[in-house]
Amino acid sequence: MPTVEFLPLDPRTVNVRTFDCGKEAINVYLRRYAAKNMALNLNRTFVLPYTAEDSTGKPNVAAYYTLAHQTLVREELPDPSRLPRYPVPVILLAQLGIGRRVHRQGLGAKTLVTALRHAYQIASNPKGLPAMGVVLDVLDQDALDFYQSFDFFLPLTDNPMKLFVPMASLETL
Repeated sequence: MPTVEFLPLDPRTVNVRTFDCGKEAINVYLRRYAAKNMALNLNRTFVLPYTAEDSTGKPNVAAYYTLAHQTLVREELPDPSRLPRYPVPVILLAQLGIGRRVHRQGLGAKTLVTALRHAYQIASNPKGLPAMGVVLDVLDQDALDFYQSFDFFLPLTDNPMKLFVPMASLETL
């Protein structure tokens, strides 16, 4: 059973090799690139550990998400009228994956809400970094259907696979 909270990824303490969400790009990112990108200060990955019956000492990963900073030109945002003409900061929800072993337990929504709350905390903390909202580059139609089941995502561009949620919408989340 998964633990209660997401923790920063530390591959010395969790087994990322067994993670399988059914989407190879999401699996490969966690297994090969997440820790390397964190070491380079490019982003942060957070994992929800759980101990499976076949565990070999380290907990497996039930779910994970990755946050990074990004900038967008104002014309890309849904309501650019009050923004400066230079690029504005946003937080990118770069990765989100739920392991197959724990599918259908509500972890998709829990992981998404946790990631969005975390992004809001980063942007609203006086010691954090400000951001206009959260951007998602959606992997495929299954992921798009999942995200669209939440009412707060807006299309970012004409591309339906790019979504945006303003920080103000996350205040009550």
